[in-house]
Parts: sequence; C-alpha cells; structure tokens
Amino acid sequence: MRVIAGKFKGRRLKTVKGAEVRPTADRVKESLFRIFGAGVVDADFLDLCAGTGSIGLEALSQGAKSTTFVDSNYHAIRIIESNLEICGFNRGHPQVRLIRLDVRRALARLGKRKAKFDLIYFDPPYASKIYEPCLKLIVETNLLSPAGAIVVEHRKDKGSNWTESLILDELVLSRQERYGDTMLSFYGWHG
Repeated sequence: MRVIAGKFKGRRLKTVKGAEVRPTADRVKESLFRIFGAGVVDADFLDLCAGTGSIGLEALSQGAKSTTFVDSNYHAIRIIESNLEICGFNRGHPQVRLIRLDVRRALARLGKRKAKFDLIYFDPPYASKIYEPCLKLIVETNLLSPAGAIVVEHRKDKGSNWTESLILDELVLSRQERYGDTMLSFYGWHG
C-alpha cells in the first residue's frame, strides 16, 4: 500500500496485521482522487473508519487543508500514527486530528463542536449495520459543508442495494462507481 500522488507520492504505508482492517485498494483510491480532482485542494477531510489512514493521508498528499481520522481500533490508530510519521506529520500537527472512538460517538462529538467537512470518506466493515445510522447522524449534526460530498465505500451486493433503499431526504445519491466487488457511492446535499 502506498501514497499514489502528490507531495508524498510513492511512500510505502504500514498496514494492520490480521483481518481487522481491510485497506482500500490502490486502484480504488486512485480513481477516487481522480474523481475528486482539484476539489481535494484546501478541503477539510474526514476519514471515518480510517483503518490505516491511507485515504486521509492521500487527501493530505494531494493538498487537503486538514484531515480528521476516526477509528475505534487501538491498533489502527497506532498504524495511522506511524503512517503520519512516514509522511512527516506527528499527532499534534495542526493539519491532523486523530479520534479513537466508535464512529457514531465521534460524529456526535464533532457535531457538538460544530465541525464542518468538505469531503467525508466512510469505509466501515462491509458487513456492519452502521451505514444508514451514520449517514443520518452526519445529516443531523450538519457536518457536511454546503457544497461537500460524502463517499461511502461498500460491497456491491447482487441482491438488494442498500443505497437505492436509503431514505435521506437531505442527501442525494449523485454517482456510483464499481471496482470488482467494491462500490463507491457519492452523496451530496439535495438541491
């Protein structure tokens, strides 16, 4: 796993041993940031269920103003810290924030602090049941900036597609991209 572009291009990142964390494939990451384009420059980025932190680090590498990494796993947070050091950051750097909490508690806390993010990347374990509750919480806490985007990484199921049945009057599914069994669903504010 590596940083694919920007000022940290080519740096090799560490991964969490075992099956606890499923890193986003480089080709998915490359496509994601091609879609973001210049929109990542000067963006406040939120990496939810950050795992190794590779998505948030890619955002910083490609010009994001800041990245907030959220993960409940102690080992994942330690790997994110190591990967930040590989890219010249430390935990106290003003562009970086690490939060070790359950994603719902972290969203509630960020909402209380009136945080705003231009880009939110949400990549929970594929089998989890937290997709819809977390998207609703992002809306309720008003974490997404007016022109912002939420990208959800999930498994492409041949049966029911939860993204089509998701009822969020405030958010609109604007785009989907498929990479094998992986899907990226892009949401923005309605209207």
